[in-house]
Amino acid sequence: MNELLKVEELVKDGILSGISFTVAAGEMIAVMGPSGSGKSTLLYNVSGMDRADGGKVRLKDTEISALSEEEKAHVRLMRMGFVFQQMNVLSNLNVIDNICFPAVYAKGKKQEKQIREKALKLMEEFDIADLAEHMTNEVSGGQLQRACILRSMMMDPEILFADEPTGALNQKAAGTVIDAFLRLNKDGATILMVTHDSKVAQKCDRVLYILDGALKGELKLGKYDPAAEEERQKKINAWLASFGW
Repeated sequence: MNELLKVEELVKDGILSGISFTVAAGEMIAVMGPSGSGKSTLLYNVSGMDRADGGKVRLKDTEISALSEEEKAHVRLMRMGFVFQQMNVLSNLNVIDNICFPAVYAKGKKQEKQIREKALKLMEEFDIADLAEHMTNEVSGGQLQRACILRSMMMDPEILFADEPTGALNQKAAGTVIDAFLRLNKDGATILMVTHDSKVAQKCDRVLYILDGALKGELKLGKYDPAAEEERQKKINAWLASFGW
């Protein structure tokens, strides 16, 4: 296993209690659990957006938990990608400029032309190129979330963190967003995703179940196969039921 991320005995006072797990390069992992169980807190602490009270987080050879806030911000910008339920777009910019903004900030205006070319290529691959010049209030929620996913990939991150990325979308839009994640994962992207939706989780390689801030179980599903979707859904439903889901 090509270990990319290692979490050891992560503690956040009153929320997380000694969580440990690893993520291999190229995996797509879902984190599930009831509301208030610590899922999002786990994501924020693993990515360095929040500071844990104990434990270690290592991304390849970098111990994230030992870095200063400025160093962690640099790692997040250059080596991580983020997709949230609330899409956090800039309403005064059009879709392509929102996609390009973090990369332009990181690399400088001199590389803006190359960055826009990359963004357009990605938008073509994910069927939203015709929306490039639209303002963010002129596109659907599913289209905008796909744009946010592309924004997160502009720096070719080593790992992509997603917090309830389909939580604010209807079923059809959620399906197109998860298809985008599956496509990125097939191309080699590593994804750690918090979700409350078993239909989303069953498309991941593994599912971690968090309850009261502790890791209570792990379900290994392997790479998603559309032909086995019904079987995977039954498997995850039975597994979640064992936790009283």
